[in-house]
Amino acid sequence: MFVAQQPLPAPPAGGAAIGEVLIALVISLGVMLPVGWFLVRERAGKPTLIGRAADWVASKDGLPRWAGLPSYLTITSLLTAGFGVWWDVATHMQAGRDEGPLANPSHYPIFLAILGFFSAGVISMGLAKGDLPRRTFRIAAGWHAPMGSMVITAAGAIALLGFPSDDVWHRLFGQDVTEWGPTHIMMIGGAVTCVLGIPLLFAEARQIGAPGALGFAGKLRSAIALSACIVPFAFLMEFDLGVPQFPAATQFIIAGFLTGWIFTAARAYFGPGGALLAWGVYIGAHLFLLGTTALLEDVLLSQFLLFLPSAVLVELVALVVSPRRGVVFGVTTGLVVGTLGMTAEWAWSHVFMPLPQPLPASALPLMLAVGTAAAIGGGLLAGWQVRQLERVAGTDHTTSFDGFESVLRRGQLGFAVRPGRALFGWWQRRQAPLPSPERGGVLRRHGAGLAGMLAFIALMAVFAPPTATGGISGTVQLSDVTYADGRQAEECDGEAKCLARVSVTMTPAGAADDAVWFYALAWQGFPDDVEANVPRDPMSGAPGVMRVAMRPTGTPGEYVSAHKLPFYGNWKTLIRLHQAPTTHMALPLYAPNDPAITSPKGRQIVTGDGDTVPLMAERQFLQREIKPDVPGWLWTAAYGVVITSWLTLLAFYGWCYATAAYGAPNQRRRPAAGAERVPAGVR
Repeated sequence: MFVAQQPLPAPPAGGAAIGEVLIALVISLGVMLPVGWFLVRERAGKPTLIGRAADWVASKDGLPRWAGLPSYLTITSLLTAGFGVWWDVATHMQAGRDEGPLANPSHYPIFLAILGFFSAGVISMGLAKGDLPRRTFRIAAGWHAPMGSMVITAAGAIALLGFPSDDVWHRLFGQDVTEWGPTHIMMIGGAVTCVLGIPLLFAEARQIGAPGALGFAGKLRSAIALSACIVPFAFLMEFDLGVPQFPAATQFIIAGFLTGWIFTAARAYFGPGGALLAWGVYIGAHLFLLGTTALLEDVLLSQFLLFLPSAVLVELVALVVSPRRGVVFGVTTGLVVGTLGMTAEWAWSHVFMPLPQPLPASALPLMLAVGTAAAIGGGLLAGWQVRQLERVAGTDHTTSFDGFESVLRRGQLGFAVRPGRALFGWWQRRQAPLPSPERGGVLRRHGAGLAGMLAFIALMAVFAPPTATGGISGTVQLSDVTYADGRQAEECDGEAKCLARVSVTMTPAGAADDAVWFYALAWQGFPDDVEANVPRDPMSGAPGVMRVAMRPTGTPGEYVSAHKLPFYGNWKTLIRLHQAPTTHMALPLYAPNDPAITSPKGRQIVTGDGDTVPLMAERQFLQREIKPDVPGWLWTAAYGVVITSWLTLLAFYGWCYATAAYGAPNQRRRPAAGAERVPAGVR
């Protein structure tokens, strides 16, 4: 291995410049000051532009003013954020660090979207007047807000807090290039959980008898809102882009949990077709993200899991096990989704997913085991969530087709009314009656949902953190050495624009035999060479990233890259070894000198022909920007704060749902005698 001190221009590896921090502050004030002014005037009973807009929307969709407009703003903001994140993550994989947070245009839609759905929650709170649900959150004397509003606002708050926290994190610990960085999870996690407030808002609207929440059309609207809760699929993005930085088990855990949760919940809440409806929302969101990012030039496009087999399996299970059987239905769908559904996703990965997929068959038993455990957890959470929504909405489940018929006729689709009524009649006959109200303590009411959530958290705690092992090395041979323009070259020394086919002989020879993945990756190479002869990904044609298979030669322990790999400029080139369950190792081939990184990790690395290189923990190579001299207690404290804030937020979501379903009614509607004591914060 050859180490040099050649300086190359590099973006800063710490926090943002003060000027950019001030610009972000101005943007925030430009959004939040008008929202704050609206809040003051609305609570004073004075007319506002937002209030008039909410009333106009309410006149069209029949939902309360505190439910309709805020929900549509939340969904619009979420789609905008998704576009920005899919653009941003791909850009970082292709181009590396930013010159600053505002130097990357993809950050603007993300930032504005977070401001958007946080504002949506605040607006919903401000619009909460007149007829409100029985159980509300007391903000101040005479001011009560629906619980759905509080979920959206809390999610927006943690996402918004993620922006300054991200800058502080970079200043303390250095850059973190993974999507799963703690402060990144605050931003993305807040975005993908804010949608949990919408089905709760719609259930609260149905409780007060809002016309837009009743009938078949209202049920359909609520089911679509519930289906949108599948958006945490955003945490599968690094797998979709072919640069996962966490163990493969996490893909199956997240996929199993989401499909077991949302498809089960949608089928139980909506009735026949609910799981397929949820799948339609899932695939529609992905097509939107794929279509919008495809309009951008030279941006790496994500691929994605299908999830359709799991939706079909949930519908089939519902023909045998009644969805009203709660825990039994959730466990059954979880078992089927985690085994057959995840096996189908593994088969789909052979068709559509990028390297390092498809995973070898030898890895499948572990992946299905963790996927099944997660899917059962998702099924348990589904039963709990549906039960809360039904209790919030009320026990009257009669629906009519009249509202939906009027929509068809207004849309000049009168020919569809008769078959629609026939289909509606069949769907209505398949609805099971709502069980009698649950009695008993907290565990009886909420134990299944809590167990499902804890199962997911435990699985991620065990299988998400990458680990390392020692005693593995590789001897590298370079062949077919050329310059970027195709001319023959003598060697790759890190100076010239050189590419080479890489052969590696592993020691021990069987180190990669049963690997979950073993492939070559070159990434973050786009800024160095934006003219002709830019190496492009052999799978997608995108510049700045190359995902290349390592093929066995027939000699034990020897592999050769399917394509030539770059050894110059800003490229970071490595061979990735992932052993089950969590070992992540890297054989470094090339990395540039990075003046912004003051530690030895920032110096140039060039692995030459014939060099034998010990494999290192992959995180040390992929995240060279992380500062090595940070005391351990500071890492522990920082992660503790982030984890605690997230667990608190998840507990708050659960509290909002449970209080809306089981809490004491507010003071206006509380019976005069025998009323329960109102919990703190609730009226």
